Amino acid sequence: MNNNASNTASPYRWVVLVLFMLPAIATQILWITFAPIAKDTAALFTGGNTEAIDMLAVVFMLAYIPMSFPASWCIDRLGLKWGTGIGVIILGLSGFLRIFAPDYTWLMICQAGCAVGQPFVLNSFTKVAGNWFPEEEEALASGLATMSLFVGLTLAMFAGDFIMAHYRSLGNPRGGIDTILYIYGIFSLAGTILYLLFVKDKPATPPNPIAAEKKVSMLIGIKALFKNRDFLLLLGAFFIGLGAFNAISSKIDAIFNRPLDIDPSIAPGIVGGLIIVGGIFGAVILAALSDKFHKRRLFLILSMATAIPLILLLNYLPYIVMLGIAGFAFGFFLVSALPIGLIYAVEKTHPVPEATSNGMLMLSGQVSGILMAVFFNMTAIAILFCAGLICTLLMKEISAKKQ
Repeated sequence: MNNNASNTASPYRWVVLVLFMLPAIATQILWITFAPIAKDTAALFTGGNTEAIDMLAVVFMLAYIPMSFPASWCIDRLGLKWGTGIGVIILGLSGFLRIFAPDYTWLMICQAGCAVGQPFVLNSFTKVAGNWFPEEEEALASGLATMSLFVGLTLAMFAGDFIMAHYRSLGNPRGGIDTILYIYGIFSLAGTILYLLFVKDKPATPPNPIAAEKKVSMLIGIKALFKNRDFLLLLGAFFIGLGAFNAISSKIDAIFNRPLDIDPSIAPGIVGGLIIVGGIFGAVILAALSDKFHKRRLFLILSMATAIPLILLLNYLPYIVMLGIAGFAFGFFLVSALPIGLIYAVEKTHPVPEATSNGMLMLSGQVSGILMAVFFNMTAIAILFCAGLICTLLMKEISAKKQ
């Protein structure tokens, strides 16, 4: 790649990235809306059945499996603006319509709509980076998109509790639910409108060599992926790493059901929060370093290698301070593998469309996350990470950057 390539990158790329991050934030807010306020929501919508409220989040994982390939096809066929835009529209409208939910059935239908829109957004990370960013900024762009997921998750977890606490003190929990649905619904719809008005498919001048290449069809791309040794190794690492992160995030209460130096009921919130904060920093910092040194495999190895001892520490340490440090480090190193791995896949498999490889990797983590959550065992997950480490060690580094 020519060193002057970054000079031809459009400044508008940052506008596109920010406007893409808004629906990405919305996917997480809409997904996890009811988790921190499950009891209040259950009292109003299901007669106290919190398991039914849990299904409002589970539907996101279930919908991702059948919708991932159609979403990738739309993105590859229609491009970033409208391929992703289909999902952004579905997401924004469904999130907005939750405001008017009179009962649980309406709420579930709207949640299912949000879940259908999510893969169009999550499968577009590398499309945004590839279409708009020069080679030395691609992992950073993908890292910022990844960071937005955790921003959305954090906002939903803390805002929901804060709003409900205020309305509970007023003796009006229904008012709290309504306020949350209004705020999140308007945010989702506003993000959709801004995306449709201002996001462009790609700049006039391709910012990197891969963006200038003509892509093959999704079907041909899928066949090529399963013939690519490095991609299959990366797929194995994603199956373990992303699946483990999803499972641990959803089952974090079970990890701390043991004697600690503080109340075990408090530990999941503290450690879980620090995992998220670590993930936000790691997704940006390590992705930027990956771009700077033009190394992907090295950082993926680091991610898998550090996860093994950190999972064991999270599973056995009795001290909250050390657990917090381990949680932050776990999020910092593991989450960074997501944007770096997605860009590695694009660089290793082009001219396969970005959304095809992106979607395949994200889908693997959704499937394995469900399996690991069902058969949850931290020691077994640590052993699986040993296999993930072997996968990354066997991968080949991307080609050296041309000067």
